[in-house]
Amino acid sequence: MPVEDLRDLAPEVVESLPFGFIRLDTEGNVVRFNSYESRASGLDPRTVLGRNFFHEVAPCTAVQEFAGRYERMVHAGLPAVESFRYLFRFSGGERLVQIFLSYLPDKEEGLVIVRELSHV
Repeated sequence: MPVEDLRDLAPEVVESLPFGFIRLDTEGNVVRFNSYESRASGLDPRTVLGRNFFHEVAPCTAVQEFAGRYERMVHAGLPAVESFRYLFRFSGGERLVQIFLSYLPDKEEGLVIVRELSHV
């Protein structure tokens, strides 16, 4: 399923996805944070909604490799999808993941899909 097709999923479907699903606005603020990502990260969705993903929720992503990619996508104003591996660092451990990062200018939103590769 193309990443673009995930944006219109019903909320109950988003909650049942077998991977992390994070929807962002153009500023990088969290609009949606599904149950899978909540369990994997240890973060309660109620505490992350409305907060900046790159600077407040997951500050380890405030680097060119991650936040910089998203900023370039938003600035270009064109549909974009990039995939890359990333190591999340949490107080409880590290997670090696595959990231699918996209920006959808017609909706003025981005998606971060997080697929587990391993727990380090």
